[in-house]
Amino acid sequence: MKKIYFIIALTASISLSSCEDFLNQIPEHELVQENAVIDYNSAKNIVNGMYSNYASSRNTGGYIYGNLHLQAGIYKTGGKSAEAFYNMTYSQSTDESTTYTFNIWDDLYICINAANAAIKGVSDLDVSKFPSEKAKNDLIAEARCFRGFMNLQLMWLFSHWFDNAESPYGILYRDQLSDLSNLMIDRSSVGDSYQYIIDDFEYAEQNLRDYTSAKYMSKQFAQVMHAKLLLVRGWEGDYAKALELVNNVISTAPSIFKMEPNITKLYEDAWDSNEVLFARYLGQGDLTWDLYNYEYTYSKGLYDSEFRDIPNEWIEKDERHDYTFGEAGGGENWQAEIINENVLTKLYHRGAANGPNDKYCTYVFRYAELYLMKAELLARTNPSDIQGALKPLNDMRAQYTTPVMSPITGITTHEQLMDAIFKEYVVTLLMENETPWFASVRFKKDGKTWLEVLKPDVNISTNKYCWPIPYAEIIAHTNKIEQNPGLE
Repeated sequence: MKKIYFIIALTASISLSSCEDFLNQIPEHELVQENAVIDYNSAKNIVNGMYSNYASSRNTGGYIYGNLHLQAGIYKTGGKSAEAFYNMTYSQSTDESTTYTFNIWDDLYICINAANAAIKGVSDLDVSKFPSEKAKNDLIAEARCFRGFMNLQLMWLFSHWFDNAESPYGILYRDQLSDLSNLMIDRSSVGDSYQYIIDDFEYAEQNLRDYTSAKYMSKQFAQVMHAKLLLVRGWEGDYAKALELVNNVISTAPSIFKMEPNITKLYEDAWDSNEVLFARYLGQGDLTWDLYNYEYTYSKGLYDSEFRDIPNEWIEKDERHDYTFGEAGGGENWQAEIINENVLTKLYHRGAANGPNDKYCTYVFRYAELYLMKAELLARTNPSDIQGALKPLNDMRAQYTTPVMSPITGITTHEQLMDAIFKEYVVTLLMENETPWFASVRFKKDGKTWLEVLKPDVNISTNKYCWPIPYAEIIAHTNKIEQNPGLE
């Protein structure tokens, strides 16, 4: 078998790094050592080590979001795997896609295992070793927030996130440092899966420190991801609770977390921008381009992309277009002089030869999305107040000075409002995170999902809203693991 399946991979050591350069150094200690967490400094190190796993993974950043934009019908690019994601032909036996989804599955669980190691290591250390009980709880909360984030990605990618609570097609939930004694676990129900994730986020909301940098988990990140979970899930009461969380972040977050009015500066600063709540920080130097370029469907797709007719019209007419698109060379050094026009340079930047040390950032969440979420949540909880729900969109647009953006006008019906919100999701967050994909199945146009509108040539099945659990994982279990329906 080409890839070692996950349950064997988990027996390998997860490592720690120094506090100062934890995101771009090779880890120095192994978790299996009994003295891995012996004092406050080593407790901080084991938590910081989680981020090194996320940063050094070649499958957990923009590669995921590129595939989801293919699924949404927002853009197309070449290659068999890209075709599989666009046409949603992935299944347990489809080589073109399952190799890539297996790598994502594997890397997400490696990150979860690192979080579980941090939670156990910090929890087991006596409180007397910490400056205070609050300091101990803060580190536990940071690790739990990270675990919740990784499990939410697993939920959204590999489970029936769209099912009711009783559905058996949830995640394989792991809350212990994996060893040979606890690998054979069953799939959790959808309801239980969501609750595990919410529990982690709520603990972080109560115990984690406020936002200081996009390189770390924060209380506000826990709140917004909790809100996004509820918005995507859409069960009874979810929209009202999500709106409460969004309003709380807007009203109580530290003043350092705010909109960047210059959109050029936003993407130049990337993970150092105060608009960015959390990002996949790749470090400085060659590591940045190396990891980014490995996400080939994503990086190459941004260079050779073909945005579909409807979203392309929105993108080209938007005032931000000339600040987020431009000319760039190819993704390999030998392509440096092959200049393409209309490249999404907000993410692609200058390419390998001209910009090897540019900040090739994956924007997990930034402030602008708060306005978009608030607009949608107001529209869903109080559909008669059209102007009230439109206001957050125009408040966001008014924040920009480079470029100056005109307000959205002429919205008089709820359908027009929902169309405007969906359009803003696509244009504002283009290729940045998972949000446009989920919006494409949540918003409707003339009785059809926007996914159906954007891809009239593709046979859409709800079962294809998630990916297959890797077959290697299924056959590695002595207990039976059911594949997602329709993806056998």
